[in-house]
Amino acid sequence: MPIVLRHRDSGEIACGTLKNVYDFAYYGALWWEDNETAERQASESLALAGYENDGGWDLLEVKEERLKLFNVKLNNDGRRRLQLRPDGMIAVVKG
Repeated sequence: MPIVLRHRDSGEIACGTLKNVYDFAYYGALWWEDNETAERQASESLALAGYENDGGWDLLEVKEERLKLFNVKLNNDGRRRLQLRPDGMIAVVKG
């Protein structure tokens, strides 16, 4: 299952510019296929996406369907932010 980064205080899911299988750039939730890769690349990915790595980010395993829903909610719009609430609901914050 995919691994994403969730901020433990705000519930924000880290997002940034990614490339799809056709090498097209899109704005979506940062994710990795396994914990080892996520742990190794998280700090650099957060910095590239403009986040401050304050130590408050946790790895979170999500179903592939949930990851796709994150990206649909973002609508390829870099002004949008995602929050995953404690009850599992996804909130979109438009900037």
